[in-house]
Amino acid sequence: MATIPTFITWVTGQVVTAAQLNANVRDGGNFFLSWPVAELRQTVAQSIANGTPTAVTFDTEDIDTDNGHSTVSNTSRYVGQTAGRFQVSGGVGFAASATARRSAQWFKNGSVINAGSAMVPATAANDMAVAARTMTVFLNGSTDFVELDAYQESGGALNTFVTGNGQPSMSVRMVGTT
Repeated sequence: MATIPTFITWVTGQVVTAAQLNANVRDGGNFFLSWPVAELRQTVAQSIANGTPTAVTFDTEDIDTDNGHSTVSNTSRYVGQTAGRFQVSGGVGFAASATARRSAQWFKNGSVINAGSAMVPATAANDMAVAARTMTVFLNGSTDFVELDAYQESGGALNTFVTGNGQPSMSVRMVGTT
């Protein structure tokens, strides 16, 4: 878990110590230069049931500076280790099927985030990718989690598409404390 810096309120005539400068300048600067961030990808196709939002599992971490994701358990989740506001973005690739619609949507703690989805019609029998809306969500350190869910209405199960530009991915980065 990253430590969010707290800053001293200086008073007139105060003698500044090296410890205060380190805690209030150096440590704060280091934190703001390296916000918690995770970049996750799916490399093994996942079956998405017809008409059921399904949490996308991520088996590859390109980066996870705050250990908010596990490739062993609850692999669909990013758990906010540091309390704050996080920007989430990502998308889902679907295997070829020209039937009905596809969607990528955000969930927090298992509940859909209002206005967090994008739905598009399948217009051709080609692999297709659907990008979820980029938005911010508050995660309360180690108790809240965010997931990217895939949804499709092809009439049967449909696999995710895990190669090239359609590869399912999730990006989570801290952008503030409130």
